[in-house]
Amino acid sequence: MSRPYALLRAGFPYIKSIGIRRVTSGPVDLVIGKEGRVYVLCRAAPPELGTYIRRCSWEDEDLGTISGLGTVEGELLWPTALIADLEENLYVSDEGCHRISSFSSEGQFLGCWGKHGDRDGEFNRPSGIAFDLEENIYVVDSLNHRIQKFTKDGKFMMKWGVFGTGDGELNMPWGITVDELGYVYVVDWRNDRVQKFTKDGEYVFKLGTSGPGDGAFNRPTGVSVDRDGDIYVADWGNNRVQLFNSEGRYVEKFIGDATLSKSACELVRANQTVLRLREMACLEPQKRLRGPLSVKVDDDGRMYIADYGSHRIQVYQKEAYPLEPHEIAPPMSPSLMTV
Repeated sequence: MSRPYALLRAGFPYIKSIGIRRVTSGPVDLVIGKEGRVYVLCRAAPPELGTYIRRCSWEDEDLGTISGLGTVEGELLWPTALIADLEENLYVSDEGCHRISSFSSEGQFLGCWGKHGDRDGEFNRPSGIAFDLEENIYVVDSLNHRIQKFTKDGKFMMKWGVFGTGDGELNMPWGITVDELGYVYVVDWRNDRVQKFTKDGEYVFKLGTSGPGDGAFNRPTGVSVDRDGDIYVADWGNNRVQLFNSEGRYVEKFIGDATLSKSACELVRANQTVLRLREMACLEPQKRLRGPLSVKVDDDGRMYIADYGSHRIQVYQKEAYPLEPHEIAPPMSPSLMTV
């Protein structure tokens, strides 16, 4: 499937929220599964209040948990990122245990690999993880300031990255994703930017600077790329998600538009005091994102945001139409007024 020449961007409306505190406590990442399943990686603070993978449905039904807090194999101490292979087996990076663990979609523990260190195949606080087109796994080795690549069963393949601020250098990288062309995007957390690399680690370009303005970041955490080539970045410190086109040009931002999820409505209706407090409250702040840590997109154009501070997932629907070169005027100066 080829990318469109250009897009008519009609809108990106909010659809719904999934989850609630005590069910999706402290969501740090998520996987969009098959048949309406959503897996939410939860890491509450303190972790005793919820460290697990929560299985939910698109209808906001609680389908139970996978794993729990601990350090033995099959448990999670300080999990950070979640991905799924084509069979919907789940892989979790655990920066507390310096390892990658895997589970079946039903919760069976399948195995783990990795240990603390700075040699090939070792980790110092692994964070983001992503599959490439052959289902090899890129791991962000955050405090070693590098990216490592492994087979799905944990065999070391290659690495790149050194500490620094220059092009291709990294300072506590965090999130990672791979697009449908095989390019790798790394969230360079301490450098407040996202860098794009080839599959072998060759630097391509960067986007972002430090700050609160459009296109700037304050400790970004998650990144995702859709089939149009649009780049989505969870701008954690600025409480928003930003959207860029495939060339890194800023397009728009999302600050949160949440309504109560189905499960939240049920909880509020069951408590008269909570109902009264809700009736009295100024609702606008309740809509907003609070420290979003991850953003994911699916093939249907839906964007899912892990709204960490509000213990929920906010979902939006992309409305954009592909354009051929003959349907749109040639590129113009960015200083011209847009419609």
